[in-house]
This record gives sequence, structure tokens and C-alpha cells, in this order.
Amino acid sequence: VRKFTGDTIERIREMLQWGDLAWFEWCDQLLIAATGLPKYCPIICRLHSYEAFTEMPGQVDWTKVDHLIYVNQSVKEIIGKRIPANLPTSIVYNGVDLRRFVSPPDKPVTKKIASVGYINYKKNPSLLLYAFKKIHEYDPEYTLHIAGQHQDPRIELYIANFLKRHPLPVFFEGWVEDMPGWYRDKQFVISTSLFESFHYSIAEGMASGCLPLIHDWYGADYLYPEQYLFGDPDSGLALVKTLESSDIVARRAENRRFIAERYSLERTTAQL
Repeated sequence: VRKFTGDTIERIREMLQWGDLAWFEWCDQLLIAATGLPKYCPIICRLHSYEAFTEMPGQVDWTKVDHLIYVNQSVKEIIGKRIPANLPTSIVYNGVDLRRFVSPPDKPVTKKIASVGYINYKKNPSLLLYAFKKIHEYDPEYTLHIAGQHQDPRIELYIANFLKRHPLPVFFEGWVEDMPGWYRDKQFVISTSLFESFHYSIAEGMASGCLPLIHDWYGADYLYPEQYLFGDPDSGLALVKTLESSDIVARRAENRRFIAERYSLERTTAQL
């Protein structure tokens, strides 16, 4: 196995000539360049949501691609009409390493809500803040903990201004190396994204015993149980109240089972 680390078309050509099979994990400029060359070996591409919202798939010579893998059903629906009908395709979800992400039997019940990911427009931070504001007004003991780094100065300014006007216990914890340990004292994991093809933090959080609060972005119901979806701050609060009054231990076990049966790393790699 050789991994492409160069940046020239000749390096791409050399690797295609050397390999018995070429795997492109993204449908991006590398695949565009490779399919502009003569056909040297079979090509497999795995297409994520990032590329689906760009013009890059339209620049690929799909006659040179032997198999296209989608990361989920919603991405297939979004991009499918732009892909030749005769191209073999399949869906292979992301995998969660259940050996790293565990739900300890002594996991405490807290009022800490986790949000994980780069802080950018895609994560819909305004909805995150308003949803948490509603939860905090209901119970001031709730706190929001954000693991991630800012990527947009406008959003950083927006959040700073929001928290100045609405002082809330929101803790920015930066880049976290030990995510399994970080999840240990978190009760909920929240996603308010505009769109996700998987959102690892939800799956890893569920595997770690966190109860999910998921904004119903397009395709979320393909990936996660509908009972954990919410549409606005009011329904988000209603979901928190429902989960509070339920059997937390049983839900944690059920959620981990759900991730294990659908998204375990072993199950995913077995499909490839």
C-alpha cells in the first residue's frame, strides 16, 4: 500500500501505473486529475457531503471510475442525479471504534451538554446558542461545553456578542485530544448542524453514554433514531425534559447497542 503525498500530476500518474487498485477517499481535485489521465488501474472513489455541494463531481471523468461509494443515503440523493446511471455504487457508513469510546458503568448523571466540531457556519451556532438558552432558562444548572476551534471570525464575533447580551455558562474548551475522556462527564451531546453526512460526535457520544439531541437536518432520520430529533429550541427543550424523566441507564445501553449494530468499525470495514 502506498499513500499519495505529492502534489504533481506526474506523481499521480506514477502511482496509478504502480497500483493494482487506486482508492480516492474524496471526490476532489486529485480524482479530477487522475481521471484526466489514461486508464491505468481500477479506481474507487468514496464521496462525502463536502464534495456533494461543490462543482467537483461534475469535473470528474466518471468513465474512468469503477465504483463509487457514498457515505450515506442522503448524500446519494443529493448527488445521485449528477452521476452516470451505469456506474456501480454502494453506501458504506463511517465506523466508530467501540474499543476507544466506552460507556463506563459509573458514568455520572450530570447537566453538561457537549457540542463537538469546528465552530463554523455548517454547525449552525446560532441555533445551538438559542437552543441552549431555552434549556438554561428551564434549568440554570445546565452548562454547555464546546470542544472545537473557531474557523470564521464573523461567527466568533456573533457568539461573543450573543454571550455578552445573554450571559450563559458556555465553556469553550478548544481542541480536545482525549475525546473518550472528555465525554465521560457529559450527559448530552448536541448537534444543531445545517447538514451532516454522519456527525461523528453524535455516534461517538452515544457510544460513550451521552444522550443525543439532534437538529433534524436533511437525512438525520436516516442515521439516528427519530426520537432524538428536534426542530427548534422549544422542541429541543421538550426532548431534554423527556430524556430527563426516562431510564437514563437503559437509554445509554440501548444507544450504544444501536451504534454497535450499525456503525461499529468492524462492521464498516467488513463492507469494503
